[in-house]
Amino acid sequence: MSQLPSAGQRSVFIVFYRLWEEKLKYHVEHGGLKADEAFNFITREIGSFFRTFPYQQHFNLCSDVKNNARARDLRTKGNEMFHPKVKRYIEAIKLYNESIACSEKGSEERAIAYANRSMICYEMHRYEDCLENIRLARDSNYPERLAEKLKKREENAKKALEMMKAAETTSQARKDFADEIKLSFDSHENASQIANCLELRKNDEFGRHMVTNRQLNVGDVVMIDTPFVNVLFDDLRCIRCAFCCGERLFTLIPCEGCTVDMYCSEECLSKAYREYHRYECPIIRDLRRITPGFVWTALRTVAKAIASFDHDLEAIKEHLDGLDASKVNAFTMDWNTAASKDAYNTMHVLSTNQNLDRRNVLSSDIFVATLIHLLMIERTELGPMCEANPAMRKLLFDLILHYLKTIRDNAFERFFVKYRTSQRSYINEGNALSCFPLISMLNHSCAPNVFNLPLRDNRSAIVVIRPVRKGEQLFLCYRNDHTMQSRKERQEELWITRGFRCRCEACLHDYPTLIELGDARETYLQTSRIQSALVSKKIFALASEMRCYLNDHDQKYPTYQLCLTQMHYMLCLSKLYGFTCESADYWKYCNP
Repeated sequence: MSQLPSAGQRSVFIVFYRLWEEKLKYHVEHGGLKADEAFNFITREIGSFFRTFPYQQHFNLCSDVKNNARARDLRTKGNEMFHPKVKRYIEAIKLYNESIACSEKGSEERAIAYANRSMICYEMHRYEDCLENIRLARDSNYPERLAEKLKKREENAKKALEMMKAAETTSQARKDFADEIKLSFDSHENASQIANCLELRKNDEFGRHMVTNRQLNVGDVVMIDTPFVNVLFDDLRCIRCAFCCGERLFTLIPCEGCTVDMYCSEECLSKAYREYHRYECPIIRDLRRITPGFVWTALRTVAKAIASFDHDLEAIKEHLDGLDASKVNAFTMDWNTAASKDAYNTMHVLSTNQNLDRRNVLSSDIFVATLIHLLMIERTELGPMCEANPAMRKLLFDLILHYLKTIRDNAFERFFVKYRTSQRSYINEGNALSCFPLISMLNHSCAPNVFNLPLRDNRSAIVVIRPVRKGEQLFLCYRNDHTMQSRKERQEELWITRGFRCRCEACLHDYPTLIELGDARETYLQTSRIQSALVSKKIFALASEMRCYLNDHDQKYPTYQLCLTQMHYMLCLSKLYGFTCESADYWKYCNP
């Protein structure tokens, strides 16, 4: 969501908008077509377009294959970053990882890339990682002519590791300051992830929404949800595990079927393949290049849906034909005994804004769904069964289109705490898109009262950041916060990306942005104090102090002090409980 579109992404939508203007717009918007007639017309015209349009050549689509020559080039660039006069080890590691992902299994190119990675680990005093990379290099047929150098590094790493252990220190100890987060109240009887103070309600104004049956204060944890689907941003795929999202750039291993995803372990690799990757592997590189993140997330949702039914399309069709969406309730479902199909149901019935008459958006979704559908039939194991059974072919298209709508309207950007070397400070930065069975039912406000806190185990906690009175609704922010954007900017973006006109308190009362509210001299918490606390155990005391301040002064909201304190409080929670980039420790050994 936050990433800029690539040239390939722009190309796809340029082609669509040309088709929209020349063939679709007049008939769809001025032809007097009813909703179902418009849908059938759009689907038919776009299908006809793709039968004659050379999309493979135009979008430069091709099978993703390993390429040792490219792997060698990437490794050479990594060597340039490793040079003593450059000493940009982290950039070198990323290039070595890309080289490993592109290289053929058992090739010399892969073995040398692992060995080069071990060299950087040794220089950065990551001796356990160094030894793991030496093992990987040997398993990948490391050339005998270079074996002596690798053996010497192994001996030195073992000695250094023994000395480190003898001194009772470790170069790779993670600074986890907080225990696992827990609900602040008793849970629902059938749902251990939901506090029993939350109730699910429904009305014409808000649709399904959550309210509290008791007073909630800042810091209360009321929900801990597991995403049904979670997809890393493209610029992190050589840094974090594609399955668990853990930062493992020194020891990542590649998928053998594509040059995109890398994993922290054979266990994560196997789980990913079993749960979804077998269907996205042949097409994911092309899709990441030519479409935005919500499209990749929709593809993974389709893949997980198929896996939830033991890879049986006919079983999915039978299940969906008999599914009564009105009876699927994530609050009343017994999560203690829920099967994967039950979790899938809660995802499938998430509301979308498809009832709104935005036929240009519908047309765009059908265009992208048609392209994905063609690629899945051409390149994946679903092709033969869809070719043999038109009903299965239609089902696959319907699933793709449905989850494009669902993900666009319900996915959230997940954040991790990143260290900025230039300013020596921490910030929250996006790392993935996720969609949740429960959290995705929370409505938006530009002045939210709860915060979606990504946890280290890939779950997310809903934490109160403004007091919520009994009977009031819980609101998340879908990225469009009044402190960062004007009302006009927020409403335009929400209409384009989510399809609704926001009527929250910030929009009704036109709350000012942070810049309009004041300047840093007005706040009782100085930024230097906050950044200092983030790298020490003072973070506990600081978070407690900010929590009390937010609870005691909420009646004055919005003020500069309250808004800035709220932002810093969320950053503290992320540092305590969430993913934190380890890069602050890297620069002792190399250049940024």
